[in-house]
Amino acid sequence: MRAFSRILLTGGGTAGHVNPALAIGRALGDERTAYLYVGVRGRAEADVVPREGIPIRYVRASAYPGARVSPHWIGFLINLILGTISALVLIRRFRPEVIVGTGGFASAPVMFAAAALKRLGLCRACVYVHEQNAAPGKLNLLVGRLADRVFVTFPETLAAFPGNGVVAGYPLRRRIQPIDRDSARRALDFAVPLGRTVVLAFGGSQGARTINHAIVDALRFLLPHRDRLFVIHGTGLKKPGSDYDPGQDTAERMRAAYTDDERRLIETFYVSRPFFHDIERVYALSDLAVVRGGAGTLNEIAALGLPAIVVPKANLPGEHQVMNARALARTGGAVVLYEETRACEGRMAEQLDGDVLAATVLDLAVPDRLRSMADAIGRFVQRDALEVIERVVSGEAVPAPAPDMVMPAALLSNGALVSALERALSARTHDGQVASEIRSADDRAYYTNRAASLIASVRWEHRNLGVKLVGLLQARDKLPLVVGLLQDRRPAAWYKRMLGGDFEQVGFVRRNALTAIARLGVVTPEVERVLEAAFSDPYYEVRCEVARTAVALDGALDEAARRRLTSALIGLLSDRWIEVAAAAAEALGTVGGERDALPALVQLQGYRYWVVRAAGLRGLRALVQRGQAGDLAVLERELRGFVLTATDFRPEFTIRSAYAGVVDAISRERSSGA
Repeated sequence: MRAFSRILLTGGGTAGHVNPALAIGRALGDERTAYLYVGVRGRAEADVVPREGIPIRYVRASAYPGARVSPHWIGFLINLILGTISALVLIRRFRPEVIVGTGGFASAPVMFAAAALKRLGLCRACVYVHEQNAAPGKLNLLVGRLADRVFVTFPETLAAFPGNGVVAGYPLRRRIQPIDRDSARRALDFAVPLGRTVVLAFGGSQGARTINHAIVDALRFLLPHRDRLFVIHGTGLKKPGSDYDPGQDTAERMRAAYTDDERRLIETFYVSRPFFHDIERVYALSDLAVVRGGAGTLNEIAALGLPAIVVPKANLPGEHQVMNARALARTGGAVVLYEETRACEGRMAEQLDGDVLAATVLDLAVPDRLRSMADAIGRFVQRDALEVIERVVSGEAVPAPAPDMVMPAALLSNGALVSALERALSARTHDGQVASEIRSADDRAYYTNRAASLIASVRWEHRNLGVKLVGLLQARDKLPLVVGLLQDRRPAAWYKRMLGGDFEQVGFVRRNALTAIARLGVVTPEVERVLEAAFSDPYYEVRCEVARTAVALDGALDEAARRRLTSALIGLLSDRWIEVAAAAAEALGTVGGERDALPALVQLQGYRYWVVRAAGLRGLRALVQRGQAGDLAVLERELRGFVLTATDFRPEFTIRSAYAGVVDAISRERSSGA
């Protein structure tokens, strides 16, 4: 293949976009090639690219603000327009033969400018795009239609780019190669003792708060094993203009968590740096990695045979980090730990417990286990992506990917998962096999944590799905999140109140949160408090649901709680909504007793609406069956006072059936007593 003389590269925001662009650019050029990188100031490319000796220019761009209209759209559009104008000028001045884009919002202005210039006949450059993840980013989906070729890492991504997609694999930098361990040890600016199992933890160029905090917390549990372990921690670079400094945050957490004496001991087996520009040397020393689920990182460690604990970032487009991590785990060379969504300092945040991470590290940091994982992880990388790209650009045919290539498995969407679980439950599927789509413990762990992250969403639709999933998945450890949602009584914004809203947590969410509590079947003091509050909820469906929830939880209630709920249910019998009164009447038959529920239900005999009278009769039948109906002869006489007419015609007269049911229950109870 001939080397191109002028190559323009773009893609950025994170090193996961920058490194593939640099790798492809080097593969298509040689020492005489003129390169230009176009990115966004203050992002990863501003730090990484100059170290490669490549000139860099900056344009304005900002992240896609999402489909919902918000004030962020104004800044996004302004930056995109101004950035595209700047990119038009840069392309015309540089006159590239090839333009390579690897995604990220930093590449949007360049790709749009290139498309416009090509349409006007003012640019003849070939445009190539590389998509690293199984779930394509929004920008690559758009500009992929305009590119000459779209190179993808996984075969399943081809469907998104019909006609011009090619399976290439992930383009690893040529310097990511096995290096002699001793020479790597000598080149680093810190000492790694001989004979230790080395654990490398990092969250990419910008770091990962979840991994940083978990590593600091895990050191307490790793401290007794310091003679056989050594932890190398990349905390991440601070973004210009950001208030968050990952290195400083990690150091502050370390000072808060450990005494001076403990920190001195930790320093014997732990070292941290913001970023490793010579990561290949650190890889060479490492036996186990703790990483995010970005395609670049996973392909690098797989190519080097480095076993891993992967902590994928949740809630990214297409859940691509989760898909990548699960694919790597299927090789047998990695273990996936999912983030937990919890309340932290008044807000919801993703966390990973230090003791869980430490236990996983200690479980894996055994020579035989590490060797078997290292042998298995290589299945994740089966072709040299740069060689494939070179051949395609040269016009050569490329062999199809190996049929046993490990690919990310598709994940069910939130709505599809809810539907699948509801179908499974309606078919009386046993707990633990609640849906055929959840095939393994790993699937269940992912969807459970996904539910928790949905509960933390700013969108009520997501929160509604989250509480449904928690209940359907029987995720009892997520009960505090559901309870916390019900405890949130913040009033809705003024414009929502004008449309009939009451609280920030909308009525549908509150109702389904109670359904989830009923499915979980756990009663705590906090659960009792939210149930008691729900009896006076302004939304009638919540009041209906709390009556049904009281029935579902009856077996877990103590006597005092049962009395309190019975009193509240009796209060609902006078509710202005007949649906609420009917639900309370039926619930009293299960929760109440002879002294409280029985007289309240008997008094319903003259209730105006037959629906409530019928529900009262069903409640009385339940009391009879439970042996809580007192003198059955007296009850049978009182039943005659129930008006058995209905105001609407039905093929079956429900209230008469309910009456017959109580009489039959009394007869059976007498027979059993005899």
